[in-house]
Amino acid sequence: MNIGILGIQGDIEEHEEMIKKINHAPKRIRTIEDLKNIDALIIPGGESSTMGKLMKTYGFIEALKNADLPILGTCAGMVLLSKGTGKEQPLLELMDITINRNAYGSQKYSFESELELNGIKINAVFIRAPTVDKILSDEVEIIAKEGGNIVGVKQGKYMAIAFHPELSEEGYKFYEYFLNEVVKND
Repeated sequence: MNIGILGIQGDIEEHEEMIKKINHAPKRIRTIEDLKNIDALIIPGGESSTMGKLMKTYGFIEALKNADLPILGTCAGMVLLSKGTGKEQPLLELMDITINRNAYGSQKYSFESELELNGIKINAVFIRAPTVDKILSDEVEIIAKEGGNIVGVKQGKYMAIAFHPELSEEGYKFYEYFLNEVVKND
């Protein structure tokens, strides 16, 4: 499978390495034209306000709203998939959730936690991580919690997580989970 990674800002290379580790082909997406011939898209972590502005400038907001493409959003990607954050910023608004940005505080409060997703245990890395504030639809399934906070959700062909699987040695398990749960079922 060809897995696109939005390449306008964020930790792109780490996602590429994980996709290679599970024997799929990563493709860095820099233009709307690059969206052709991919089976799924990853929106990486980074700074969501900056990413949203760049996505709007380069036409990705409209293109992705109209694309019939499975999408995984990690950290800032989760924010961008949401309906709102309480702050004015460009969003895709593809998932029926609202987000609490930087829910755990600044970068100095980054941490790791072992999570279980349908029997798959992974060491999750949280860096200035968001949490789901509200679920706005019965179509949204909670797939991960950390300390009582919702940090992973799935809705149809979209999956959003607050953590960085690309920074964990066994993070490849999460990419396999995404491909099996969302992409292959699409």
